[in-house]
Amino acid sequence: MRFWKALLDEVMDVFFPGSCPVCGDPPKMEEGHYACPRCLDEIAWVAGSACRFCGIPMQAPEYDGLSCGNCRERRNHFDRGRCLFLLDGVGKRVIHSIKYAGAREVLGDMPHWLDRVRGMRAFLDGAHLVPVPLHRRRESSRGFNQSLWIADAIQRDMGAGVQVADWMLRTRNTPSQTRLEKKKRRKNLKNAFALKPGVCLDSVKRIVLIDDVYTTGATLNACAQACKAAGLQRVEVFTLGHG
Repeated sequence: MRFWKALLDEVMDVFFPGSCPVCGDPPKMEEGHYACPRCLDEIAWVAGSACRFCGIPMQAPEYDGLSCGNCRERRNHFDRGRCLFLLDGVGKRVIHSIKYAGAREVLGDMPHWLDRVRGMRAFLDGAHLVPVPLHRRRESSRGFNQSLWIADAIQRDMGAGVQVADWMLRTRNTPSQTRLEKKKRRKNLKNAFALKPGVCLDSVKRIVLIDDVYTTGATLNACAQACKAAGLQRVEVFTLGHG
């Protein structure tokens, strides 16, 4: 089933290529790019000093333990995190095109995205990439899991340096986090994630949880807590956007 869906996606890319997620112009106008290269310059890429947990830029000298106020206020179950860009108006359009318009082809620019953020490939190298799962009902309704798409795009770029490991499931069909306050988000996600039956972690030293956005970090933290409870020693996180 997944093979035929991937084949259909390729055919649709050729005959109905969509539009640049930033400006809306026809895509693939320059070889090797989907979005307009000039539009990539408008994205607020993360550069310089950043919080070690959530990856948000910080106006402070860079050092290993640097963390933002939000991350210092709560217990993080993951050990480190990185993101590619901020969710300003441009960043939100990129995420919207993937998450709500289902434009998987936008992720064909992943090599260019990883090039924009110093050290990102080194951060991902050698990791098992574990997509944050959707509940089966929501995934069935949407037709895809954007986090799995993102993990696949990273793997296509980095090759054998990473492995996609679809190891987690969502045990409860929780309400959307979008309109919930910070405390309610944590409560909403309590015991909402688990490892799939039969997953063996004996030889796994490090995973990187993959999601589209980092807002409060509640979803990623809940996933990380489930992974740590299963015996994983090191859990890190990666998102496209932060905001």
